[in-house]
Amino acid sequence: MRNRHVIAVGVDGSDAAEAALLWAAREAYQRGGVLLVLHAWNRHLRPPAPYAPVPGPDDEHRAGMRLLERSVDMVGAGFPGLPVRTVLSGLRPEQALTGVTGADLLVLGSAAQQPGDGRLGAVLLACLRWPPCPVVVVQTPACTSPAGGSSAHGSATRARRRGIRVH
Repeated sequence: MRNRHVIAVGVDGSDAAEAALLWAAREAYQRGGVLLVLHAWNRHLRPPAPYAPVPGPDDEHRAGMRLLERSVDMVGAGFPGLPVRTVLSGLRPEQALTGVTGADLLVLGSAAQQPGDGRLGAVLLACLRWPPCPVVVVQTPACTSPAGGSSAHGSATRARRRGIRVH
């Protein structure tokens, strides 16, 4: 019998995914659980511009690994000792996320730019339609703070990006 909660979170490098990552890490930390950080890519999702070089599978894999490493570093800085597992999937993001097994909770960031704009995104909609477990949708800090102003979380995020350690 499993006694540790597994909180899964999808990351893609966006501010919304970063907010979801930190929310999921805090939840896993408070529950004494494990954080599962998943990044999925499928090179056929975004056709490159006709003049752009076509990234190969190795390039996509390296970029995905770097994103997962940055995510783990961010979690480690804010939640030392939290067990983190990573998954890099070559599936379409909605396939990888709806196929997550063993998670108690799936956390995703929202593509919405302001409250009520209705843009949830295809990946988020797929996860809400076919959830592998309960799903939490996390808004970006600018979306959740009063009048779209900056929040403490947003300030901490910007500081971390500048290399300033935030506790």
